Amino acid sequence: MDQLLLRKHDRLEKIFYYMIAFALIGPTLGIGAGDFRLTFFRIAFFVLSVGVLIRLVWNKEYMNFNQNHGLTTIYQVRWFGAFFCFWLFYALISLTWAVSLKEGIRYLIFLGMMLALTFSFPFFIRTYENIWKTAKTLVTVYAMIIAYAVFESMTFIHLPVSRGYNSELVSVVTSVFTNQNDLATFITLALPFLITAIFLLPLHKKYKWFLYIGCVFSLYTLFATGSRSNVMFALPLACGVLLIGAFFVVKREKWTKKNVVKSIIAVLAAIILANAVGFVLLSDKARAANNAKLASIFGFLGDFQKGGWDAEGEDVIEGETGRSATVRKFLIINGLHFLHDSYYLGVGPGNVEPLMEGAPHVDKKNIHNWWLEILVNFGVLIFMMYMALYFWLLWRLWKLASLKHGASTSPVVRCGAFATLSSLIGFFFGGMAPSSCIHYTPMWITLGIGLAVVGVGELERKKQAVVQGSE
Repeated sequence: MDQLLLRKHDRLEKIFYYMIAFALIGPTLGIGAGDFRLTFFRIAFFVLSVGVLIRLVWNKEYMNFNQNHGLTTIYQVRWFGAFFCFWLFYALISLTWAVSLKEGIRYLIFLGMMLALTFSFPFFIRTYENIWKTAKTLVTVYAMIIAYAVFESMTFIHLPVSRGYNSELVSVVTSVFTNQNDLATFITLALPFLITAIFLLPLHKKYKWFLYIGCVFSLYTLFATGSRSNVMFALPLACGVLLIGAFFVVKREKWTKKNVVKSIIAVLAAIILANAVGFVLLSDKARAANNAKLASIFGFLGDFQKGGWDAEGEDVIEGETGRSATVRKFLIINGLHFLHDSYYLGVGPGNVEPLMEGAPHVDKKNIHNWWLEILVNFGVLIFMMYMALYFWLLWRLWKLASLKHGASTSPVVRCGAFATLSSLIGFFFGGMAPSSCIHYTPMWITLGIGLAVVGVGELERKKQAVVQGSE
C-alpha cells in the first residue's frame, strides 16, 4: 500500500510541475474567447486538485498536519494556511453586501485558485530534490518567455493575448502576457533568483554563464517594456536589498578583492551589454519611445499632483506625460472613497471594478495597485492581516538567509530565502504596475516559493537541533 501511495504521489508531483509551468505561460496556451479561456493551467489545476483530494481522503494520515506525519513542511507555515482559509471565508461573507454578485463570485474563484496555487508549493516541495526540480521547471519556462520577448521585439509578431496583437501598438513587448507592465513585473520578480544563484550556489561554470546571459537579456527586455515603476523603482529596490544583504549573507572568506572586482565588472558589463543589445535589436522608433517614457519619470510624478485631491467632475485630466499619472491618482482616491463608504469592511471581492465605472476622472476600472486592491476589496482587517503575514514571511526568510541566524542552513535554502526576500521587497513597487494581481500567477508563485523555502528551512533547522541535542 505504501508503494502504491508513493507512486501516486510521484504522479501528482509531475502534474504539479506541469501546472506551475502552465501557470506562468497563462492564457497563451488555451482556447476560448471573451471572459473565459480553457487554459492548460486550469486543466492541470483541476486534475491536480482532484488527485490531491482523493489522496487526502484515501490516506487519512495526511489530514493530520502534525510534525510527526507526512506534511511536515506545511506544518511550518500553517498560519499562512489558516489566514488563507479565513480570507476566503471573509470574501464569501462580503458577497452579501457586494454591488455586483457576478463580479464577486468571479473574483472569489480566482482568489481560491491562486491561494491553492500558492499553498501547493509547501505541499509538494519537501526535499532538496523537489526544490531543484521546481527550479529547473521555472528557469526553463522563464528562458522561453524571455526568448520570445526578444524575438517579439525584433519581429513585432505578437501572441493573440498581447495588447499589441492586431493593434496600433506594434512596438510593445509583452511576450506571453497581455501588456508590457505584466512582463516587466515578472522580470523584476525573477531576476533576484538568477542573480543569487550565480554568487550563492556552487554551480558549474556553464550554468553560471547561462544564468548570466539570462540576466543580460532580462535587462534588455525590461528596458524594452518601458515600465517606469519596475525599471526606476522595483528593480533598484530589489537590487539594493541584494547588495546590502550580501554583507550579511555571503561568507567572509568570499569577500576578497578579486571577487569584489569581478562582481563589479560583471554588473557593469551586464548593463552595457543589455543596452548594446537594445541598440542592435530595437527599432529606432521603439527605442526612442521607451527612452522618452523612462526619462519622463519626474514629469510623471509632477502630473500626479495635478487636478487636486477632490474626486469631483467626470473628465480625465491630461498631464504633460499623458493621462496615466492622473488616472492612477484618481483610481487611488476613488478607491479610498469606496472603502470609506463600506465602513472600512471592503466593497466585496472584485467590486472595485463595477464601482469604478463612471467614477470621477478615470477611464479604467482596475485599480492598478495590488495593495489597494486588497484594501478596498476586503477592508482594513484582511489588509492588516495580509501585510502582517507578508512582513513575517520576509523576516523568516531573512533568518534563513543571514549568516547570523542561518549559518548552518544549506546553500540551496539560503539562496532561495535571500532571492525570495529581495523579490518580494521589490514587489512593493512592482505590485503597482499590473492592472490587477488577482490572477497574476508570477506573484502568487513567488509567494509559494517563499512558503516552501520557509517550510524546508525551518524543518531542516529543527532536525539539526534534535541531532545536536542528542549529542
